[in-house]
Amino acid sequence: MRLMIFSLVFLILIASSALAAGLEITEIDANVDYDEAYTYRVENRDRIDSASIPVANNTKIGVDVLPGSNLTFTVRVENTFQGEDPDLRGVFATITIEEIDDGADLEEESIDFDLEPGNDERVDVKFSMPLDVDAGTYNTIMEVEGEDRNETLYRTELRLKLEVKKQSHDIRITKVLLNPSTIDCDRKAKLTAEIVNAGSNAEDEVALEFRATSLGVNSYDRDIFLESSDEASEEEKMHTKTLNIEVPSFLKAGTFPILINLYWKNFVLFDQKSVDLSVKDCSPGAAKPKTEGITEKVEVIQPEEGAKEQAPEDLVTSTEETPILNSPATLSMLLGGLVILVLALLIAVGYLKRAKQQ
Repeated sequence: MRLMIFSLVFLILIASSALAAGLEITEIDANVDYDEAYTYRVENRDRIDSASIPVANNTKIGVDVLPGSNLTFTVRVENTFQGEDPDLRGVFATITIEEIDDGADLEEESIDFDLEPGNDERVDVKFSMPLDVDAGTYNTIMEVEGEDRNETLYRTELRLKLEVKKQSHDIRITKVLLNPSTIDCDRKAKLTAEIVNAGSNAEDEVALEFRATSLGVNSYDRDIFLESSDEASEEEKMHTKTLNIEVPSFLKAGTFPILINLYWKNFVLFDQKSVDLSVKDCSPGAAKPKTEGITEKVEVIQPEEGAKEQAPEDLVTSTEETPILNSPATLSMLLGGLVILVLALLIAVGYLKRAKQQ
């Protein structure tokens, strides 16, 4: 008799469960895409880590989440109504990771969608982990909600555990800026790179290299110190390097890659980035590059109306004016001419007198 009663209760519970209707999370996958830093290759780690997560409260999310990694949840949501029961509209998933961003929550939503009775939909919710996140376990809340045509709200919730890990040695190139990225007449550019220690150990033998053989760029800084990410301020665990690049004028136009290499122990390559510098020919009429410390200025002067073109030999370089009568050469010429004129008159008078006497 007792066995029959227990069996009846069990059947009623199963029937009640089968009749329960609304929204339900039926499947969860987690996918982590790590930074390209070579540290993951050194430790034989794949770029991607994936896991299926049991749909139960307080389940641990079984992937290795590291600082700066990209975490994607793929959630399968089902409308458990059957037959002529209502469609659900504006359904969306919200995931909140509590207190992970320096004490603040991270919250992201999926796109919204409609679900007919008995149908399901898979949606992605993506997170970018902070680079300065602390190692530890964080509460993660997954919610799905939607409503029917009568605006009746349907909602379900699941609570999970997310663990963040740190590697002992983890240095990254976090920013690269080339300004400008295209040059022509003025063949100068500036390259800046920022590196950070995201690992739990302090590093005192970090090297940062800029290299582009075709451009004549070969800059190597060694023995850079970066404090542990667990104990340091932003400034103490980061380092920035800037290099001024001047491209030779004889270099032909083209696109030239510049490598930014980050080394651990001054020689083990941990991370690498690259940027392209586009060099173009200086087009006719474009401004030529200026010489360091010299400012070129060309001024065009239009001649005044009616003025004659002046021959080069007539150009006066002195700004002082000299009156013609004050010139010694001119006075000598005038006196000589006057003497000759007087002598000519005397000769003429003498000639006329002789002519009358005869």
